[in-house]
Amino acid sequence: MSVFPFTEHDGLCECAEKAEFDAMMSSGGFSNIPSSIPNIKSIKDVKYLGIVKDGENLKAHYYIGASWFIKDKCAFVVKPKVEVDYIKLFMTALELNSENEAAYFSNYYYIDFEKPAIKTNALDNVITPLLILHYISLLRHLVSKGLKKGYVVREENLQSKIRGRILLQRHLTKDVFAKREDRVFCRFQEFTEDIPENRILKKALSFSVRFINQLPSFKSHLQELTPHLSMFGSAFENVSEDVTIAQVAKVNAGKIFRHYEAAIKVAKLILRHFDYSIDKASGETQEVRPFCIDMPRLYEMYVLSLLRKAYGDQIKFQVKGYRKTKVDYIKVSDVEKLIIDAKYKPRYSEGNQGILNDIQEISRYARDEKILKALSWNPEAESAKGNYFPKCLIIYPDPNTRFKRETGDSEEEPDESKMEEIKNGFQKDGILSDTTHIRKIPGFKDFYKIAVPLPTV
Repeated sequence: MSVFPFTEHDGLCECAEKAEFDAMMSSGGFSNIPSSIPNIKSIKDVKYLGIVKDGENLKAHYYIGASWFIKDKCAFVVKPKVEVDYIKLFMTALELNSENEAAYFSNYYYIDFEKPAIKTNALDNVITPLLILHYISLLRHLVSKGLKKGYVVREENLQSKIRGRILLQRHLTKDVFAKREDRVFCRFQEFTEDIPENRILKKALSFSVRFINQLPSFKSHLQELTPHLSMFGSAFENVSEDVTIAQVAKVNAGKIFRHYEAAIKVAKLILRHFDYSIDKASGETQEVRPFCIDMPRLYEMYVLSLLRKAYGDQIKFQVKGYRKTKVDYIKVSDVEKLIIDAKYKPRYSEGNQGILNDIQEISRYARDEKILKALSWNPEAESAKGNYFPKCLIIYPDPNTRFKRETGDSEEEPDESKMEEIKNGFQKDGILSDTTHIRKIPGFKDFYKIAVPLPTV
C-alpha cells in the first residue's frame, strides 16, 4: 500500500513514494481528480481531501486528514503547514459556553467508518483528541443541565416485597421449589438515570478517560481537564456501563432528549472509533480511519473562543444577512462596531496578495441591511461622525509568528509578550480596533488585518 503525504495548500512532500507518484501522474493514474473543488454542502462530500490538479502536479487545499484514492492500494494524507498543538487548538475552540456552538463543531470534521483504516503515523493522533475533546465539551453542557431520567423495565428476585407483576414461572422455579419463601420474582418499571442513553454516554466517557491517561500529549493539559472529568464521575455515579453494540446502534436521543442529540452522536463515534473495545483505547496507533478536518472552519471556532474571552457577549457569531449570507463575527458595543471575518490564509503574513476578493466579500457584509441592524448601526448618527460604513477586520493565521511592516522590506523581531497577548485574548480594554497589532490594509478605508497564530508544539 502506498501513502502519498501532502502539506495543506501545497504539493507532495518529499517521500519514499515520490517515484511511484510521478509514474502514476505520467500514466494518468490520477485522472479522476478534478482541477477545482466543486461546491461543497457538507464536509462529508469532500473527495480526496480537496486535492486538485495543479498543472502537471497535484495540490492540496485547506483540509487535513487521510483518504483512500484506491481502496487498500493508494491513500492521500494531508498535514498542516506548521506543527500545530492540536490538543490546545481543540480545547480552546471548544471552550465556548454555548451548547449550540459546541454542537455546531460537528460540521467541521468527518470520519468514514465504512472504509478500512489507513496505515500511517503521519498524523500522530489528530482525530482521536478532536473526538474526545468535542465529546467532553458536549458532555459538560449536558451534565450542567442534569442527566435525564426515564422508565426502564427490570426483572429482579425481590426480598419480602412485591413490585409490578409477579413472573409466576420464574418465581416457582427460583423461589417456591427452592423453598425461598421470602423471595418473589417480579418484573417492574423503575424511574431512574440508568437508562440506555446515559449508559452509552458513560461507556464513551470511560473510553475517553482511558485514552487521555495513555496519550503523552494530554499530560500538559490534564490539569485543565481534571475538573470536568471529576464532575462527570459524580454525575454518572448511578449509571451502569453495561450496554451492548445492538443497543448502541438502536438508541437515539429522540424529541424528549433533544439536547442529548449531539452528545450521543459523538459518543457513538467514539465507541466505533475504538471498535467497542476498551483495550484499543490506547495512545499509540499506526493506523487511522479515513477522516477530514476543515481547517478554515476549525480556525474560525478557535478565533471565536479567543474573541469571546476578551469581549464576551459583544461578539456575535455567524450573523445572517440577506440572500443566505453570513458574516463570521460582529462586535457590538457602545464604543465600537466592527465586522470581522476569519480567513485561514497564512500568506497574508507575507503581504496582501490576493486579498481583494476577501475585501469585496466583507464590503458586502458592511452594506447588508440585516447585518447592519444586528450591528445596531445608526446611519445618521454615524455619518455625523464621518463613519459611513463600519470598520472591517480580517483575522488570519501567521505560521511564522512574526509581524511584517506594511511598508518597506524590514521585518520586526518576534515579541513573545505580543504573541501571548494575541493568543490569550486580544486586548482586554474592550476596543479591538485599537489593538497595536492590527495593520491597516493600504488603499482601503477602514479595512484592517490582524494575525492570530495557531497554537504550536
